Amino acid sequence: MTFFEIKTGETVLLWITAVFAILLAIYTAFLFAQAKGRDFWQSPTLPLHMLVHSVMAGTAIFVIASLVFGYEDWMVMLRNTMIIALVVNLFTLVTELTITHPTTSAKMVVKMITKGRYKNLFWGVTVLVGNIIPLALLLLGAGELVAVLSGVCVLAGILITEKIWVEAPQRVPLA
Repeated sequence: MTFFEIKTGETVLLWITAVFAILLAIYTAFLFAQAKGRDFWQSPTLPLHMLVHSVMAGTAIFVIASLVFGYEDWMVMLRNTMIIALVVNLFTLVTELTITHPTTSAKMVVKMITKGRYKNLFWGVTVLVGNIIPLALLLLGAGELVAVLSGVCVLAGILITEKIWVEAPQRVPLA
């Protein structure tokens, strides 16, 4: 922000805002971790999962908003940010679901997600629609409409992923 061409703490405010944005993005992971009876939520990758989803969602919203507000000059940066976030998200998903979980409860949740009750939602929407299709579109296609379609797919994938991550651990009885 400039006032008579004098910068008034813009950089300091930017960094303070960035720190709080990161803390806010991962806050839910710490809330989940307090539920000691839900072993799947004790994953050390959960804060990364939440942070990556916030970057993906924010980027997707800016891409979609570009249709209305015209952020064409941002599109290359948004596209690259979404590609990186999608790759990191796929890595996080693989990590969360393939690491050796220490408890039977957490193993049951992973099995429920990948092979059981949530398998169609997980493989069809989370992995395919929410990650693979947008990544392929962004890598192979060009243009604003391709990016917007990718953004919509990413938001749908995040919605279903969070539904699964909240519901599945609660389906395992505590006693």
